[in-house]
Amino acid sequence: MTTIEQHISNLLYTHECVIIPDFGAFVASTISARIDTDKNILLPPSKEIGFNRSLSHNDGLLISTYAQVKGITYSLAKIEVEQLRIRIVDQLESGNEIKLDKIGTLKRDAMGNVQFTSFASENYLPDSFGLTSFHFTPDVHVKPVNENIQVKRLLKPLSQRKIAAAVTLMIGLFAISPKMNDVGMQNNAASTIDLFTTPQLKQDAIKVDAEVFTQTADEEDLTVEEQVVEENHFFIIAGSFKKESQANAFLKQIHNTGEEQAFVLKSPNNRYRIALDGYANKPEAVNSMNNYRLKENFKTVWVLKQ
Repeated sequence: MTTIEQHISNLLYTHECVIIPDFGAFVASTISARIDTDKNILLPPSKEIGFNRSLSHNDGLLISTYAQVKGITYSLAKIEVEQLRIRIVDQLESGNEIKLDKIGTLKRDAMGNVQFTSFASENYLPDSFGLTSFHFTPDVHVKPVNENIQVKRLLKPLSQRKIAAAVTLMIGLFAISPKMNDVGMQNNAASTIDLFTTPQLKQDAIKVDAEVFTQTADEEDLTVEEQVVEENHFFIIAGSFKKESQANAFLKQIHNTGEEQAFVLKSPNNRYRIALDGYANKPEAVNSMNNYRLKENFKTVWVLKQ
């Protein structure tokens, strides 16, 4: 005989959201195949099951389909679902952990929030039927190191003609500077020869020196620096939906609670999430999440990095 827990499990194969009225919803989101590099395991595509306390309105799916499966009236099915909800709430209030058949476990954390952990053994994605995870051995080729590798010289020495031309040019410059004494001339000439015989410096070194000694940045220049604009990458999420119409309907409910700044956040995995606000860094987002969880309607909000 099918129990309500088993019926919820069956619905998750074909539906993205199954709501227990006045309690919360089990939400399924598809994740792609992935590789666990630590354990060398290839995992097939699957559905990740989560729990959303904010989705607690009765959409009729669970009760009506359970009534059809059991062959009973809608009223009797509603009573059985309500009895399941009362049993779960009583166990959680007593500090116990609830195990839902093939779905996962529910328990309250230190702050009193309901935490859900899904069973990894169950794959609710029909397209992955028959696919299992398997262990593989990485093919690693270690190339032997040859310690006698000769390093080719990449920098070509300047020709004697270029050196002579450079020296002649600098001597000419010194000749038209009568105030320069012999000692200074010798030091500058030595430095000049080193400059032109060191390929890495060349014109770059001369250009830098000129800028350092002939140009001074004033206040006006410093204010023209490019400003760095921080973008929001961390968002407080109150709900996640596969269809945009469902997200917009839930957004209206959020706006009615006074959170008029909330918006629909389109994610790369084609999910439509209701974001209460966005932040540039994680500490601010976590602090805001904790404040939201103090409110009755937002006890299960979470932080998404995108």
